[in-house]
Amino acid sequence: MAFYRNLIKYYVLQKCPKHSTLIRFPLHQPLLFNSNIYRKNFNTSSNYYVKMFMEKENKYAYEIMENCGYATQLKNVLSLNSILTPNDDFDNLINKDWSKESTSEIFRVFPLIALYCSKNNICISNAIFDNYIDSLTDNIEKSTTEELKSHFFTLSEFPETASIRTRNYVEIWAALDDACMNRFRDWSYDEILSFCALFYKLSATKASDFCYKGIQKLTYRASKLNKSQLVQTFFFISAMRFSPHDMHGMELAVEKYFDEMSIDELAIVSMGFFKSKVPVRSMSLISKIIDRICENANTINEVTLAALLKVIRLSRKFPIDNKICIFLDTLQSQVPRLSIMCNVHIALLASSTLTKHESCLFNIANTVLSNMSRTRIKDMERLVLTFGTLNVIPDTKENFIERVIEELRKSDRETEIKTHGRSFACCVAYLGLLGYYPIDLMEKVFNKEFLENTYGKYCLAYGREILTIHNLVKIFHKEKCLEVLTEKEAVILAKRYTDYIPDINFHKQYNVTEKMFLDLRNIVETTRGGPEYVTGQHILTHHQRGDIIICDSQNDNPVEVKDVFKFGKLIPAPNDSNIWIVLVIAGRNVMLHNSDEPCGHLLSKIRELNAMGYKSAPVIWNIYSKLNTFEEKEEYINNIITEAKSR
Repeated sequence: MAFYRNLIKYYVLQKCPKHSTLIRFPLHQPLLFNSNIYRKNFNTSSNYYVKMFMEKENKYAYEIMENCGYATQLKNVLSLNSILTPNDDFDNLINKDWSKESTSEIFRVFPLIALYCSKNNICISNAIFDNYIDSLTDNIEKSTTEELKSHFFTLSEFPETASIRTRNYVEIWAALDDACMNRFRDWSYDEILSFCALFYKLSATKASDFCYKGIQKLTYRASKLNKSQLVQTFFFISAMRFSPHDMHGMELAVEKYFDEMSIDELAIVSMGFFKSKVPVRSMSLISKIIDRICENANTINEVTLAALLKVIRLSRKFPIDNKICIFLDTLQSQVPRLSIMCNVHIALLASSTLTKHESCLFNIANTVLSNMSRTRIKDMERLVLTFGTLNVIPDTKENFIERVIEELRKSDRETEIKTHGRSFACCVAYLGLLGYYPIDLMEKVFNKEFLENTYGKYCLAYGREILTIHNLVKIFHKEKCLEVLTEKEAVILAKRYTDYIPDINFHKQYNVTEKMFLDLRNIVETTRGGPEYVTGQHILTHHQRGDIIICDSQNDNPVEVKDVFKFGKLIPAPNDSNIWIVLVIAGRNVMLHNSDEPCGHLLSKIRELNAMGYKSAPVIWNIYSKLNTFEEKEEYINNIITEAKSR
């Protein structure tokens, strides 16, 4: 056992550099109890640690299940008076040769040590516990089911560790995990769920093999679960953030119990779908969730509402009716009482479904303006993206977008910008959707220290937002000598963030927009005299899809455009007497719902092309898809080219 314990500790403490705040010390070197290195250590970085303090959302969800009476109570039941005996002395207990003690004695002492450590704030990783922990983990398999449960509660009594990978702590919960795995086949659904709850108490659900196997078993048997078991299973899917193999069976079970579930229970179900990244397939189920929210709009808890909005947004991408618009009608009156974060989720639902509901967005902007100093940069980023996507500058007393820019310039935001640099950079990039290009904020993004702190040393880690800001500076601030990306870096990012230009000679399964591109190119080549008069290229490399480029002379004759453009470079229209026209493919999902208005991404692309000297001609899928003959399409294309040239 000692060999395996040392192997675990070596791996955890020496081979995991990302867990850099874990306590490091020689494996068998005892330290004093009062050493600060063993004091309770809090860490809030979700990027580096599996063990986390219960998130607000998870804690809220578990309280719902407790209030409903079908979840394990996570309150400790240890009592010091019931454990102490006259012969107990802590030093003597620690120095015993525990390999010679009985299983019952080892189990009796465990709560005593836990309570003593809790009272004196001593971490379980202290090397003086090694001998006892070895014997405890060797004997855990011999525990009865009730003793096994008590070990979980006892372990949770110790002061919080930096990570579930902390020495000694990892060995105990891993031994508990093994014991649960060995009894897994004999346990009922309720017993599996109760032990998953105990691992949740230790913040070890994500690392537990038993929890994964148990929840996977329950999802396979979704049709046999009762309502309480179903809701609990969704909770643990959410807490573990993993996607079981058969979520469709779980969805069918939700439909079965839908009428029996409260709005809060539906929120737990929604958390499971959202955090497993599995959308709900049934649009009728999503519609019923929307109806239930509308029925409870005046009283619904904002955490519940946020969870439900997330799964609606995940599942309902393309509106096929006015359901979302009617839904936003109902929610707009609730905006003032909701938190900024909840309002952001309402806004994101509008943008993800391309539903332009100006009065609801106005209320959200007004609410955020009154709390702007307390609004996170991450929330500003999402709101700017929403307003930019929907082409909305709210008609508030104070200009919302200008207030965001002002807030980003404040010195007291510096710490937040350093911590959430990518949100800051994205926010600056999204301002371009609405025609705002603040050069001082762009310059801040290209500060070498900022880029290295946010993305690292190498440009491959840069997000699309960096390429976007680079191009916007080149287009709208040409006169500024701002140090941006090198040409090589810009090409590298262009390769990463652009799709291949569809080619009729390259056979693959093209989507609707790509098929439209190929069809349009074929028609233009045919009408203009051949492929040398038409090219497909990414003029604006921060936009994902390429465009079709043609050129006419002053006499309206086609001009050859083959090999004029080089990939990866931002090339303005050639400075000649010819007219350069870009046919922009406005695919199925770039038009606002129930409107002929393009979304902000398409409008910004047109604005940028015009600024570079091109004549942009958007080809609208809603119109083009209804044209059946070659002649109809030819006439439509010629009309939009003529219209573009006249502007």
